[in-house]
Amino acid sequence: MALLGSLQTGASGVRTHGKAMAVVGNNIANVNTFGFKRNEVAFEDVMGNEYPQGASFTQVTNGVKIGAVKQDFTQGTFENTSSHTDMAIGGNGFFTLINPRSGQEIYSRNGQFTFDKEGFLSTERGMRVQAIEVDRNTKESKGLPGSLKVLGLVDPPQVTGNGADGTGIRVSANLDSNAVIKDVPFDPTNVRDSMYNFSTSVTVYDRYGDPHTATAAFRKRPDLPEQIDPATGQPIPGTGVINQWEYYLMFDGGSIGQMPGNQIAVGGGFLQFTEDGKLIAATSGSFEAQPGGVDAQGNPLPSGPPRLVPQPVDPETGVPQFAVPFNGETPVVLGVHLGDGYNPDDPTDPRTGLDGLTQFAGQYSVSKANADGNPSGQLENIFVEPDGTVNGVFDTGYSRPVGRLILTKFDNPGKLMQIGDNMLQESLGAGKKVAGEPGTPGFGEVRSKSLEQSNVDLSLEFVKMIESQRAFQANAKTVTATDEMITDLVNMKR
Repeated sequence: MALLGSLQTGASGVRTHGKAMAVVGNNIANVNTFGFKRNEVAFEDVMGNEYPQGASFTQVTNGVKIGAVKQDFTQGTFENTSSHTDMAIGGNGFFTLINPRSGQEIYSRNGQFTFDKEGFLSTERGMRVQAIEVDRNTKESKGLPGSLKVLGLVDPPQVTGNGADGTGIRVSANLDSNAVIKDVPFDPTNVRDSMYNFSTSVTVYDRYGDPHTATAAFRKRPDLPEQIDPATGQPIPGTGVINQWEYYLMFDGGSIGQMPGNQIAVGGGFLQFTEDGKLIAATSGSFEAQPGGVDAQGNPLPSGPPRLVPQPVDPETGVPQFAVPFNGETPVVLGVHLGDGYNPDDPTDPRTGLDGLTQFAGQYSVSKANADGNPSGQLENIFVEPDGTVNGVFDTGYSRPVGRLILTKFDNPGKLMQIGDNMLQESLGAGKKVAGEPGTPGFGEVRSKSLEQSNVDLSLEFVKMIESQRAFQANAKTVTATDEMITDLVNMKR
């Protein structure tokens, strides 16, 4: 009977638009929920019966139903906070979380993180944030993602490096080209201030994290003409000395198991500059004992102080290296960066000779003098970079990366399953899942001390509310009108 069909059609409209109103109400209720994405209702008609119309049949639908409720993943605005553990994603992707009880992977746009009782970065519900390990020197990611433990983290001591990957000692300074030549012989076993022109000191660390003061000293060499070949009477190339310096790496004797208070040079090398003060090369060197010999009468002469002789530079690191026996134990190899140098005879050489030591007329000045390495320390605070790197700040004053957050994106995020508590679950309709690091192509950046607000637009929701209300009323009118028609039909027999 057609009237019964219209009654069912009206009833489906009342039922469906009532549910649509619930979706609108849910959006409005979550207008202040961080990371919430508004839901949209997709309506579908319900197939009904076929009615004859002339020689053909016309198919009429039998009401309406909700085909799907989809999430709108447009970007929400950001709200600033005072907590470093509050994070927002600017762009695509979801924070990747693990339920520690079930091991299930879940996702969220809400970055209101805190720490659980075991010190892991987690949500208020205890879902642990997933991150990947970061190399403390190269800052490159390594290993597989895992839960990020932060509280109670201890920074182990790090020895000063051997020059690889930029580690070791770095000094950039200008050596005054008008410096006076020192006439006091250099004695590496007991160095005095009068034996060198300039010096600068940095703190380095041994294997246990104990600090030691390393002093780099510079001594100008006198210019000497090239030697003459007696056979030809011509200068011998490379035998002259011009625009050269010696440098030494020194420690207090107490640091290397010797007499405290004495400055001991553990090694040194040679610096070659161009006539306009650019560094050509910084080479390595070691001290060689000088025998005393005998005088004209055959009496033995005392040996002289050890002499600095050239040594090859380590080919792997490309910088001079020196073995330092801290506390008299197994030596630690320290790399010393004094500049890349350059080849003045090669116009295609991309180096400048100005990135480390220089020799210009003017006052001695140091622009950089530092070294890597650190003592052990306890975590005091964290801060997060846009690429998701979580850095720990320790009570020693040092900071280092403790992990890098992992984001996950889907081909069709609107089909993710909502499980409450601002969390989502993977579903078949969501499509392919891809994990990546913040800031890489296809993934958004992480904003620390910020939270993403809900993308609910109240003005739009109020319009949807009116539409749902009117649709509900109209369908209810269909039901009442059909009821009156059936009543009239029943009364026809009276």
